[in-house]
Amino acid sequence: MIHDATLRRKSSAGEIPSGAASESQSAQARLSLSKKIEAVIASERASFHTPGHKGRPHSFGADKNFSFALAGDVTELPGLDDLSRPDGVLLSLETRLSNLFNARRSFLSVNGASACLLAALMTAATVGRRILVPTNLHRAAVNGLALANLEPVWYKPEWNSTYGIYQEVTEAVVEEQLSATNANSLLVVSPTYGGAVSDIGAIASVCKKRGVLLIVDEAHGAHLLSPDLLPISALSCGADIVVHSLHKTLPALTQTGALHIAHDSLFSLDGARLFLTALQSSSPSYQLMASVDKLVDFVSSSSGIKRLQQIVGLAEDLRSRVAGSSLYEVYAGAAFHEPLHVLLRPLFSVDLALELQKRGIGIEAVFNKSLLCLLGMGSEQCDVDLLVESLLDIAEQAGGQPHAEDDIQAPPLFVQSIEPGEAFKLPSNVVPIEAAAGLISAECIAPCPPGTPVVVPGQLLEKESLAYLLQFTGIRSLRVVEKI
Repeated sequence: MIHDATLRRKSSAGEIPSGAASESQSAQARLSLSKKIEAVIASERASFHTPGHKGRPHSFGADKNFSFALAGDVTELPGLDDLSRPDGVLLSLETRLSNLFNARRSFLSVNGASACLLAALMTAATVGRRILVPTNLHRAAVNGLALANLEPVWYKPEWNSTYGIYQEVTEAVVEEQLSATNANSLLVVSPTYGGAVSDIGAIASVCKKRGVLLIVDEAHGAHLLSPDLLPISALSCGADIVVHSLHKTLPALTQTGALHIAHDSLFSLDGARLFLTALQSSSPSYQLMASVDKLVDFVSSSSGIKRLQQIVGLAEDLRSRVAGSSLYEVYAGAAFHEPLHVLLRPLFSVDLALELQKRGIGIEAVFNKSLLCLLGMGSEQCDVDLLVESLLDIAEQAGGQPHAEDDIQAPPLFVQSIEPGEAFKLPSNVVPIEAAAGLISAECIAPCPPGTPVVVPGQLLEKESLAYLLQFTGIRSLRVVEKI
C-alpha cells in the first residue's frame, strides 16, 4: 500500500545510513525548490492527486486572474482577529464552516487535518484512556496516541485481497470489539484512502448505547455535502468529532483542515479548541485561512453545488469508461463508496504509474499494482479524456497480455508491548533490521502517501512484521527502545 515514490525516500522514514551523504545528494541540495516546483508543474498535463483545486482558479469560483500573492501574507493586524481566541472575522469564518458542515462547532486548522487528528485524540483522553483504533489510521493519529497518553487497542477493518487495501468497518466488528475491550472511544477512517465508506450511522448507534466517543477521520470526505449525490457525511450520521482536510478534494490551499463537534454529541468536548491551539502555529498563515474563506463562499453557493455535481459526473464518467474497456478493473468492493476516489488496476502486465508519468499524468498513489486517481473541484473533462486515452494506449502498446493474479495478504496486526507514549519517552537507539526481532519499536514508520503505519511505537517487533516492513519500505534500520 505504499506509493512508489516513498521507496525512493525511505531514509526520511528512519535513520539516514552512515556515509549516505554523497556527491549526488549535495547536488540535489543545491537545487532551487521554486525551480523544482516549476519543473514538476510544467511536466504535468493532468492531475489526479491532491490538492483538489488542481491549480485552477475556477475551482474557487474565481476568475482566471485570481491568485494568492505576497501582498496578502499578513499577520494578526488590527481587524484580522486571532485564531487562538477568535472573536471577529475568524470566528465568523468558523461559524460559516459549522453552518456549511452542519456542526455544533467548527475549528479551523492551518496545520492540516493532522493537527485536527492530534487534537481529537487529546480530547478523547478526557473521556478515558482506552481507545479502539484501526490499523489503517493515519500516522498523525499514531502521534496523537502518544501525545495524549492513550492506550490503543487495535482492530482490522475489512480487507480486500485483490487490491490490497483496507475497506469499511462493519457494525458487527465495532460491537464485538467494544464488548471485548470496554474502550472509552473509537476511531474510524471513512472514507478510506481507497474510497470505502463505513456505515457511520450504524456504528454511531452502537457507540451511543455504550457511551463511547466516536471520532471519524473524514479527511478524504470533506466534499460529502450533498446527500443526493454522495454518501452522507459522518457529521450527519451521529459521530461526535469529525476531522476534515480542506485541500484533498475541495479547493482550499494545502495544509488547511477543520475539526468539527457534532450537534448531537453526548459529550461537551469543550477542550477541543484548547488542544488544537496548542498544536498550531501562533502565526497562522492568512493566505491559508483566506483560501478557506473562498472555499466556504463558493461551496455554499448554488454554483458551487453545481460544480460539485459536475465533478461527481466526471468521476462516474471516468469509472464507467475505464471499467468498460475490459482491460482494466475499477474498485467498487465496499457497500458504500466515495466516487471521487477512482482506484483501478490493469488486467495485464505493465508499470502503469511509470507509463502515465511519461504521458504527463500525475496520480495520487500506488497500491501494489493498483493506482488511485483522485478527482477534485478543479478537475475537468479534458483531464478524464486524457487519462482514458492514455490508459487505452498503454494497454494497446503492452499487448494486453493477462497477468497472473495473487491474493494480497493483509499486514500483520500490531502487537503492542508498551503504549506509544511510553515508547516515545524511553531511551532508544538505532539497530539493523536483522537485529530488531524481539525488540520494541521507538518510532512510527509510515511512508506517505498514504501515511498508513507499517510499524508503530511500542510495537513488539516480530519476524513477520519486520519482513513486511522490509518488503514494503526497504528500510534497513529501525529505532528501538533501549531498555524498559
